[in-house]
Amino acid sequence: MKILFLVAAVFAGSIVDQINNDPTCLWTATEYPPSVITLAKMRARLGMTLNGELPGEYLPRNDVPETFDARVQWGSKILPVRDQGSCGSCWAFALAETFGDRLEITGQGRGVMSPQDLVSCDKDDQGCNGGEFEPAWNWVKNNGITTEECVPYTSGSGRVAACPSKCKNGTEIIRSKCKSWKHVDVNDIQTEILNNGPVSVGFTVYIDFMAYKSGVYHHKLAIKQGEHAVLMIGWGVEKGTPYWLCQNSWGAKWGEQGHFKILRGKNECNIEKDVYAPAV
Repeated sequence: MKILFLVAAVFAGSIVDQINNDPTCLWTATEYPPSVITLAKMRARLGMTLNGELPGEYLPRNDVPETFDARVQWGSKILPVRDQGSCGSCWAFALAETFGDRLEITGQGRGVMSPQDLVSCDKDDQGCNGGEFEPAWNWVKNNGITTEECVPYTSGSGRVAACPSKCKNGTEIIRSKCKSWKHVDVNDIQTEILNNGPVSVGFTVYIDFMAYKSGVYHHKLAIKQGEHAVLMIGWGVEKGTPYWLCQNSWGAKWGEQGHFKILRGKNECNIEKDVYAPAV
């Protein structure tokens, strides 16, 4: 076991050196402590399956601001960064957070929504073994999702509890449903976020992503690890490079306080391929 940890540490260090010594790289890497991320932890968290068609050409727009951040626009209505633990439940976190934020924005907020409710109860997806946006959003439309207070997250270890019949405190489970959901075209992403709030996005994860610290991410090491789902909350330009702003579910000690920027307009890591938004 100690040998495996040593090999992983050396490998992580080599990734950091390669990124930080590359003059063409637009981002900075760091070697995180095992409590934040390891290669094994990252692989366990990648539970998304991408299905959307490849996007068309991205066309820069003149009718949206150059920079937009949902946290600035809506403040505390954008709920905080969470940590999914060693469970491939990213799909459930992306849905719960998108829906929760949009409920808050529209004045229907119920607080943090429960990814565990989806992990344990959505029979069309696979809990800690992953999920897909379309069947998961259909589940929220048809069955709804409850709050974190009612059904707290317990699958950080990879174990999935049975779907509960009552809230943790013994009261009746009340679930909120979305009216509908849609796939968002690449050229509509900005207006969708601007007008309605964050969207759920899936993307391909390469091995260097785990070392991201700051800057505009674009993969340099083409060793694919899996697919991941996150929240897209805005966009901007850094040192002349356009980016999407995303909220991850790996805790606030990873990246830019749990967030990352990724190259915009080039379908970097398929980030512009699987974009979904609910009507609440």
